[in-house]
Amino acid sequence: MLLDEIVHTCSHEKVAHAAVASLGFVFLSRVKRAADQRGVSVGIFAASVVREFGEEAPAHERCAVDRAMDKADQPILCGLQTILERQLDEPEFSGGWRDMRRIVPQCGCSA
Repeated sequence: MLLDEIVHTCSHEKVAHAAVASLGFVFLSRVKRAADQRGVSVGIFAASVVREFGEEAPAHERCAVDRAMDKADQPILCGLQTILERQLDEPEFSGGWRDMRRIVPQCGCSA
């Protein structure tokens, strides 16, 4: 399953940073801003969001990421972006995937 691959690979700081950087300058800047607000690097921020998603995301959130990846040219990157977008779009969100309710894929892929 591709979602498991995202969690497995992007839970590592350096891999997560490289993957975020490959999504483009604008997205990298957004992630960097969120990381800076928390006093961590882009890689640490992205890896921790992915790990939390892997451990705590409810089924409807996992399905939303799967839908976003479906038929995407680069499904792993699309899934990563979708996971991170959910965290970036919740500025008051303090952690834990249990409280998230939006199921709208956010990446530019064909979801």
